[in-house]
Parts: sequence; C-alpha cells; structure tokens
Amino acid sequence: MDFNYFIIGLNHKSADLSLRERVSIPENKILQAQRQLKTLLDPLAIEQVILSTCNRTEFYFYGDNLSNIFDKTLNWLAMYANENIEEIQAHTYKREGKEAVSHIFCLACGLDSMAMGETQILGQLKSATRMSKELGYSGNNLDYLTQKAFNVAKLVRSETDIGKQSISLASLSIQLTKKIFGNLSNCDVLFIGAGEMINLCLNHISEQNPKSITLTNRDLKRGQELIKKFNGNYFPIGSLNRNLENFDVIISCTASSLPLVGLGAISTALKKRKNRPIVCIDLAVPRDFEPEVKKLDNVFLFSIDDLGAQIDENIKSRLSSAKEAREIIESSIQEFFIWKEKRKIVPIIQQLKSRSEEAVGNEVKSAIRKVENGAPVEDVLSELANKISNKFLHNAYVALNDQNSEKYSEIRFWIKKLYGIELDDK
Repeated sequence: MDFNYFIIGLNHKSADLSLRERVSIPENKILQAQRQLKTLLDPLAIEQVILSTCNRTEFYFYGDNLSNIFDKTLNWLAMYANENIEEIQAHTYKREGKEAVSHIFCLACGLDSMAMGETQILGQLKSATRMSKELGYSGNNLDYLTQKAFNVAKLVRSETDIGKQSISLASLSIQLTKKIFGNLSNCDVLFIGAGEMINLCLNHISEQNPKSITLTNRDLKRGQELIKKFNGNYFPIGSLNRNLENFDVIISCTASSLPLVGLGAISTALKKRKNRPIVCIDLAVPRDFEPEVKKLDNVFLFSIDDLGAQIDENIKSRLSSAKEAREIIESSIQEFFIWKEKRKIVPIIQQLKSRSEEAVGNEVKSAIRKVENGAPVEDVLSELANKISNKFLHNAYVALNDQNSEKYSEIRFWIKKLYGIELDDK
C-alpha cells in the first residue's frame, strides 16, 4: 500500500456560514464521528484527526488511496449534515502529500485564517490532535506531522511579524489608547452603544484590567444585560454629557444619525478634568462625535477612517510577513519529507541491531560455558571473534559467490561500499 497524508475539508473560503454550520461537529460528537469513519475507512485510513471550528471542518488522514477515502468521507459527511452530496462536494477541497503538509503548516501559522496571523487556530489544532491521540485514532504519522506544524508556527512567529500586529478594530483601539496612557490599569472606560462592535471591544478592553468599565445606550435593558457580563456600571444615555468628565477613554458605536457628543460637551468635561487627556474612539458611521472635537488640546479623537488607515498598514505588513512565512513553510516541508524518508530506515536499523545482539549473545554464552569448563581464555576469545565475524560476513560471502545473479555487479558495488573496500573491478 502507498500510504500518504490526506486532508479533506470545508472552510470559510469554500463554504458559506449556513453550510459550515451543518457540517460542524461539536466536541461531544467527535468520538462518535471518529468511530464511524474508522469503520467506514478501514483499512484505507489507519490514522485520523477531526478539526471542527466555526470557520472550518477538516479531516486529516494517513492512509492509502485518496480517491476512495474522499468518496467515502464525502458520503458520510452528506449523511451527517443531512445535505445532498453534490452540495457538499461543490464546497469541499482535498489535499494529498506535499499539498496536505503545506496546508496544515499554513493553518498552524494562521495563514489560512479569516484574520491572517491569528493564534486561536493553533490552539484548536493542538486540542483536536490531542483528543484524537487520546481516543486512539491518531498515531505516530499524524503526530509527527502536527508536531512539526507546531514547530513551524513557532518559527514563523519568532522570525516574522505575522502575529505581532492585530487587524481588528477592537485591538487597534487598545493599541492607540496605550500610546496615550501606557496601559489601562488606571483608566476609567466608557462604552456608548450595545451592539456587536461594542461587545467585541468590551471583551478586548476587559482583558486589559482597566480601573472601571461603564456603559450607556438607548436600550436600557439590553445595555444593562451586556455590561453585567463584565461586572461594569451603567447609566442612561440621557445623562451622558454630565458624566463625560469621569472617563479617560470613551469608545462609541451607535446607529444614531446625528452626533451624540459635541464640541461643547467635551470642552466642558476637559475643564472639569483640569485638562487631563481623553481618548475618544469613534467606530460609528455616521460619526458619534462632532469632528471639531479633534481640534481640542488633550483630546485624542480617532474615527473609523483613522483606524482603517492603521489596518491598511497592518495588512501591508502582514502580506509582507505572509511571504516570509511561506518561504519558511516551503523550507520546512522539504525538511519534513527528508526526515520522513529517513524514518523509513528505522525498522531496518532496529532489525540489524536485534539480529546483531542475538548473534553476539548466543556466541558469548557459548564462550562463557567453555571458559567455565576450563578452556584457555585466549583460545575461547579468538574462537568467539572468528564466529561473530563469520556470522556477519556470511550473507556477503553467499551473495558474492552467486555470480549468476542479475544484480551481481550491484552487489559487488554495495559490499565494497559497506565494508570500505577499495579495489578496482578489473
């Protein structure tokens, strides 16, 4: 059998969210899925790992005959998702050999992620590999591959900037704020709004352990439910202006058609703060802050366009880093296959060592008995050396004496090479 690495999967590039939801395999169903695939694919696939996240469902196999594995897995996936097989097949990709290794290396490095360079996928891949190994469905071959992928990911992150600059608006907001205050531990932060973007920003900001977190919005119930998750404070939006002075950082993203925070309100807040700086992050379109606010001293107002420019720079940086990462990955692929070829000789080395130990052991036991029976030690050692030598040279003698062999010249060449014999074939 011609064993190789295979990958079959769907991801955010090949399938929409609706289809990805249907083929997603939750953690509590992974074991059942692996049992079914093991039964279905035996003996074609001798090892398997299943990775299922919000952006991808992928199957990693070590086995023989990709075509059969692909067809059988596709049928299983269609039944699992209760979807017609043509729909599944239209959005499914398959990788084999070098392409499969390249895919998993790129995946571990974050190059195949929706947000290029993110690290979450690396943890997900590690968890999937560990689970499959603990359940007994993954063996040495997939383990070697994934461990190499983890090492490549570490190398790429240490030698490129692929993961050093975040491209999300939420994390960019933190970066910009830190440029003003250094860190957020002494900052009181106000969020205006309660939509998806504010929720995301709350998650990021709360990880920075600010001094306090407060939220205000138009929908009191929704706002209070959201801020409760972060143990923060709440006040109605009607009292926004008179509370501005209490905050070092204000992040706003609402659906208001008119600005919520005007020049006069911020100016008044500054005076009450005795000109201590205020960072204002306006993620709304239309804007929640009057543009004139930016003219005030000690007010640092960043609009979504300002952050967008920063994102463009980060994308350029990441594209450059991605090129560097792919060069490292390509080199690592070559190293992996060279290493894998070398692994093929391990069983031969083990058998040679075993036979050697067996032969030597038997002769040594015989020699010890002769010495115990009174035979001269020198004679016994000489006989021992000759017997061991003859055992190791026996097969070479037999091969050299078989001059009728079609491969006689090749045999002569290798025996001379193995035993370091310098002799012209004349």
